[in-house]
Amino acid sequence: MMRLTDQAHALIAKVFQAGETAIDATAGNGHDTRFLCQLAGQSGKVFAIDIQQQALDQAAVMLQDSEFHNFELICGNHCLLAELIPSEHRGHIGAIMFNLGYLPGGDHAQITDELSTLPAIEAALTLIRPGGIITILAYPGHPGGAAETSAVATLLSQLEHSQFKTQLILPNTQSTEAPRLFVVTRLKPASAESSIL
Repeated sequence: MMRLTDQAHALIAKVFQAGETAIDATAGNGHDTRFLCQLAGQSGKVFAIDIQQQALDQAAVMLQDSEFHNFELICGNHCLLAELIPSEHRGHIGAIMFNLGYLPGGDHAQITDELSTLPAIEAALTLIRPGGIITILAYPGHPGGAAETSAVATLLSQLEHSQFKTQLILPNTQSTEAPRLFVVTRLKPASAESSIL
């Protein structure tokens, strides 16, 4: 079975078009940013956000090695997503990725939580274009992670089924602490599919 990160990439690759704009709302070490840059191509744009400058520095090194120039690194809290992304992109973003938790190799006490993540997701819902996709990889196994994951699930369960399709992908394990992938698609006006979540 594919890792959840790979599944998120595969789902985005089906939807996101070259030349579009994407957001990596939790840049971390830059792996998702690099993936989005590859899809966007030189005519597209990727905004990568992280609250830790250390993460952005590491992402910058990775992207420099990949010879991408179609990105903008932003040091800030993802809860300010609506303010950090220029207003002309509202409703036109093709893909938004969240990889919650802590920075791998960084300070494990510096984590995302529901107080910052829920406003970020709510902002993402206004930024994404019809047919666009939001992926949220959550980790209930670390301190604070279970509460954040539960809050995300609750928020997504309350979305209008006529506007958004939601999906939950679990790994091949029975552990309640295992990571999980939430997927949100903004429906096109003519399509009113029911929610899976």
